Amino acid sequence: MKTYIGTKIIQAEPMDRRTFHDTIRPFHGWPEDAENEAGYKVMYSDSYVSWSPKDVFEAAYREITPEEQSLLI
Repeated sequence: MKTYIGTKIIQAEPMDRRTFHDTIRPFHGWPEDAENEAGYKVMYSDSYVSWSPKDVFEAAYREITPEEQSLLI
């Protein structure tokens, strides 16, 4: 197999898992015994919204600089 690196521009904000499930995906419910954890609400260019654990998100993404922002169309 070959190795690849993917890139994408997303929007995100800090949001714990329970808040995400209570506000974004309430129809999935929240198990009473489930532990909450820090993470991010993530919105992709096609408007799909998901949640990512903090450590996974921060290993994959970094905030763009003002200079990079000015290049976006």
